[in-house]
Parts: sequence; structure tokens; C-alpha cells
Amino acid sequence: METSEIVLSGIQLKKLMEHMELPIMEKYQLRPVELDILVFLYHSKGNTAKEIMKKKCISKAHISKSIDNLYSKGYVKLMEDTKDHRVIHIELTNSANQIAQETIQMYEACRDILLKDISPEEFALVKRVTKKMVENINEVLGS
Repeated sequence: METSEIVLSGIQLKKLMEHMELPIMEKYQLRPVELDILVFLYHSKGNTAKEIMKKKCISKAHISKSIDNLYSKGYVKLMEDTKDHRVIHIELTNSANQIAQETIQMYEACRDILLKDISPEEFALVKRVTKKMVENINEVLGS
């Protein structure tokens, strides 16, 4: 596979995700990064902007704007840490849990599209190769 084919497959995956998440984005008037943050908070024990930034590789500015938007829509609650008032914990509201679940279902549908006609053995190989590729990228980027 040529480098351009690898890049194009990434672009095609991004297009698929954009296509699949559009109905959820329109329904709730949210951006992709906001959906991603909701899913992160739904699954994660980490619930601060710093943890989101570290785990999701999203800029501080994007997180700040997204959290403000999610807060204004009533999808997250912000609570000061009991030990360190500088730390703000972000928690989902019940309505945000529903959005996160819908988004997770959409991610699962994308996964099903990607894995159609791929054997477990082929998928295991793809996972190993992808992991190595990500490690190579992180090595260069210092992540």
C-alpha cells in the first residue's frame, strides 16, 4: 500500500464518520468534537478538561469552547474539586447520556461497515499494524 493510499483510507474513514454523525449533530446542534467529548465522559473515569486534552489530543481552546457549549445546552455539569478549587470536574447530565449512547451506536455502525467481510484473523493483523503505525507517529510527535 502506497503512502497516499494510507492517507486516502484515513480521509475516507473521516468522510464516513462525518456522514454517519451528521443526523446526531443536526438533532442536537452539536459539533463532532462535542460528540467526542460526550462519549469520552460517558466512558471515562477522567472528567477534567486536562484529561480530555491528554487522552483525546484535542486542543485546550477546542475543549474550552466545547465545554461552554455543552454547559449552555444543559448537557454537562461543572463542579469544583473538593481538594483543589482550581480543578473543575465535568459530569454528564441525563440528556447527555442519551446523546452519548446514540453516538456510541453510530460509532458501532461505522465499525460494522469497516469490518464487513473481514475475518477475525485479518482484524487482529490490522490492529497490530495500526498500533505500530500510531506508535511510529507518536514517536515523531513526542506524544
